[in-house]
Amino acid sequence: MKKFTFILFALIAGTTFAQDEAKATATANAAADIVSPIGISAQQDLNFGKVANNTAGTVVVATDGTISASTLSQIGSTSPAAASFNATAANGFNYTIALPSSVTLSNGTEKITVDNFNHDAGASSQGTGSTQTIGVGATLNVAAEQATGNYKGKFDVTVTYE
Repeated sequence: MKKFTFILFALIAGTTFAQDEAKATATANAAADIVSPIGISAQQDLNFGKVANNTAGTVVVATDGTISASTLSQIGSTSPAAASFNATAANGFNYTIALPSSVTLSNGTEKITVDNFNHDAGASSQGTGSTQTIGVGATLNVAAEQATGNYKGKFDVTVTYE
């Protein structure tokens, strides 16, 4: 009986020790870095001014609001203006700015295209935790004998953390 008890004890003990040696535990740290949400708001609309429609051409408004190139005459007292946006991103975090490739403006019946959007913030901007102003310019493409009217449309500017 002693042999049987000893053998049974050896089997149970061997199984118990084998289970302990078959597993291992490690510990890792957990961390999170919570940053402020990225944001953008429109401050000023893009305006190409008043343009004569006697010939086909373009008006290019630069990111600082100046007309950098134009094959058409500006008339009246409405000054062209670049769009302006305020972006806010966490200090030290990079973000990108996405602009449309083109948008269509309409006077209710006729259409006109704006394209070549650009901004003055560089390829990759870095947040400061404070508001940063972004200027946006573009090109207005006027057809010969473009119908008169007040052409309007909208476009989106998107900022995204990298």
